[in-house]
Amino acid sequence: MAKVTSELEPIAKLAYELAHKPHLHDVFESTHPKAYKDIIGLLNSPFYRWQPFGDREGSGSAQFAFLMDNSRNKWATAGNRAGKTVAGLMEDVGDCLQIDPVTKHWSNKYDHPPHMWVVSDTEETSINVIERTIVEQVLGTDESGFLWNFIDDKCQYTDKNGWSDHQIRFTNGSWIQVKFSTQKRNTFQGVRLDKVHHDEVQPRDVYGECVARLADTNGYFMGTMTPIYDEKAGKGIPWIYEDLYLVRDSKEISFHQWSMLENPHIPQASKDRLLSQWDEDEVDARVYGMFVPIGVKLAFPTKLIRTFKQDIVDPEEKSQLMYDEEGNIILEAA
Repeated sequence: MAKVTSELEPIAKLAYELAHKPHLHDVFESTHPKAYKDIIGLLNSPFYRWQPFGDREGSGSAQFAFLMDNSRNKWATAGNRAGKTVAGLMEDVGDCLQIDPVTKHWSNKYDHPPHMWVVSDTEETSINVIERTIVEQVLGTDESGFLWNFIDDKCQYTDKNGWSDHQIRFTNGSWIQVKFSTQKRNTFQGVRLDKVHHDEVQPRDVYGECVARLADTNGYFMGTMTPIYDEKAGKGIPWIYEDLYLVRDSKEISFHQWSMLENPHIPQASKDRLLSQWDEDEVDARVYGMFVPIGVKLAFPTKLIRTFKQDIVDPEEKSQLMYDEEGNIILEAA
């Protein structure tokens, strides 16, 4: 099979140029006849056709801003069905192929084929969520598709068992090992990695071990999660809120938050049905990806708190409180 570093790079660069100048199809076909078929194959792959949603103006938002963020430690705290896992896996595979998942331009993010872990909850979720998503939405289910040319022949995939040994090896030497936190803690030790991706909330000790794996390479950590209450932890908000989110500035951790309602690929009827099924205290977390207490009795109903937030009006700018001669409060421009 073709080596990614020797054959995919020129194809990726030509595909990028053709994607931005579609009127040159005839020129490319005549001047690069051998490469043209591969260029079209890359352009038609699920990975290349996929585009992140979100406002691209200013600092951007949603999937777009998350993927454009080059922070060494970044998190997407988004609602259920908000496309956070897909966005993360697009970046993971893009990193291995050395193609930027947003621009689709050749990437110099790593100076060598990266080695990474993707960590899920259980072996079942690893197979049915992580490994299946990589096949169905990133590479494509047709194994004759172009990107499958860059998967090592030793890697086998089945719907029932996922990838052999839960590992995806690429022909350029990069690989993704899919792990699950129900494995013993010592299975997360003793390896040097370039990147770790946690999908959903994983235990604090597993996070610590994974971060340690990145020390030698100054690697990248990525988290994609909906901040749902873990009953076993005994807290209404995941540990990430106190240990990472509140101290994000001092620890140089970047957080991106967006809503399920922003996902343009979910029909409005489906969004409405999901909204009606979730309990009141789950909506902020499951829809908006917010850190809120779930399963904990509050002094005020969640709906009332949400109403208070919506009714808050920003104070007038450039004004200060003053008192008149009778002691009444007045506003005076600064």
